[in-house]
Amino acid sequence: MNNRHGTQKLKCSAGGKKNGLGLVNKIGCAMKTNTYKIIVLIVITLIIAVFAFARPYRVPGDCMEPAVKDGSSVFLNRTLPYLRQYQIGDIIGFKHEGKAWISRIVALETNTIQIIEGSIIVNGEALNDAGICRSWPNWKHGVYAINKPLQVPLAHVFVLSDNLSAQHDDSRVFGPIAKKSILGLVW
Repeated sequence: MNNRHGTQKLKCSAGGKKNGLGLVNKIGCAMKTNTYKIIVLIVITLIIAVFAFARPYRVPGDCMEPAVKDGSSVFLNRTLPYLRQYQIGDIIGFKHEGKAWISRIVALETNTIQIIEGSIIVNGEALNDAGICRSWPNWKHGVYAINKPLQVPLAHVFVLSDNLSAQHDDSRVFGPIAKKSILGLVW
């Protein structure tokens, strides 16, 4: 049905009967229409938020066990660099050689790091790994910072797997990683 402006009207009344409730029917119709619009808007907003601010990833392997289990799914917070600096202890996802990796930050730019039997030394002090269950057998996988100090360059971080005995590649193998290659903070 067209109105005097040539646009179509929504037909939303109780069977088209003139029962004196015309205003109530119009309000009810508007509420139904607005409810659908609100639901669609919420769904679109959630989809945009997930892909713009947090990205889902599946973790293959046991490199971060027990903190992150093999095969579990995590979200990467992609807005963190705009809200705060990365910190020692943050678990991050990052790109290296075209693949996505997950590790824990153990040293920040300009820090000096050295890994010796059973300890991670940052700026001359043992890193407090309180609450981190780090497995140490076979920890000498790689060459960077193993038994000798290494200064982390500007705009880089040094990352390690929690499960060092699994011999997964981390900064011990490929050195400090550039901050620009960080995909986000694991939630």
